[in-house]
Amino acid sequence: MKHRLFLLIAIAGAALLAASCGSKETYNNNIEPEKPDQSAAHKGPKAAFIGDSITWQWGLVTRTLKASQQVIIPIDPRPAWMSISGENVTITWHASFFSQNNYVDMGVSGERTDEMLARYEKDVLAKDPFVVVIMGGTNDLAQGITKDNILNNIKSMAEQAAAKNMKVVLCSVTPCNMEYSRLTPRPKGTHIVALNKMIKDYAGEKGFTYCDYYPALVASDGYSLKTEYCLYDYLHPNPDAYTVMEGIIKPIIEGLLK
Repeated sequence: MKHRLFLLIAIAGAALLAASCGSKETYNNNIEPEKPDQSAAHKGPKAAFIGDSITWQWGLVTRTLKASQQVIIPIDPRPAWMSISGENVTITWHASFFSQNNYVDMGVSGERTDEMLARYEKDVLAKDPFVVVIMGGTNDLAQGITKDNILNNIKSMAEQAAAKNMKVVLCSVTPCNMEYSRLTPRPKGTHIVALNKMIKDYAGEKGFTYCDYYPALVASDGYSLKTEYCLYDYLHPNPDAYTVMEGIIKPIIEGLLK
């Protein structure tokens, strides 16, 4: 009798437990995984851009060049962003692109990727951005730095950001005149194409985002910067080129923030 009573109690308890918990299928039904609060992930700007002079001048308000010290590309008719007084050529850049979108420009003119890496913690990671945008390599190539070394520096920056749960965007190096260099002439165009492929392949391998400015800016020879996008020296983009670049990078950043 006692045995039968214990058995009935055990069965009733099991039934009550099943009714309260439900089966595995019932428990998981219609329950979505909790999404992390992206707004609390980082406290810094939406995006921090690191690079060389191509990034640096992008965020300037104005810059005045001496025509006698630069190869100024003639633009006719003269665009609204250019004014000339004597031999002074003053350019109005795109600082508002950064301020209005909560981005910061941490480009430094003349830097190689190893120099970018040396200041990366202080200038970029310490700002705690949601997205890090990396573009560099032109000055390295001008000074004969190998593409493997350039890529290793870019890898280090990308992986440090990823370790802090920041989104990473790796950008193509922009096209330039084949022989351009302030130091020693080198056929940089072919090297830029090869380096860009290495950066793209690495981004794909690691799941980083690749931002490709190159096709929109390159001339018909496949290497040079389009003349209409040159300002001086056949290397540095003019403000019209940055308008094109902004149309490429901004949707990428905003997509990563969703």
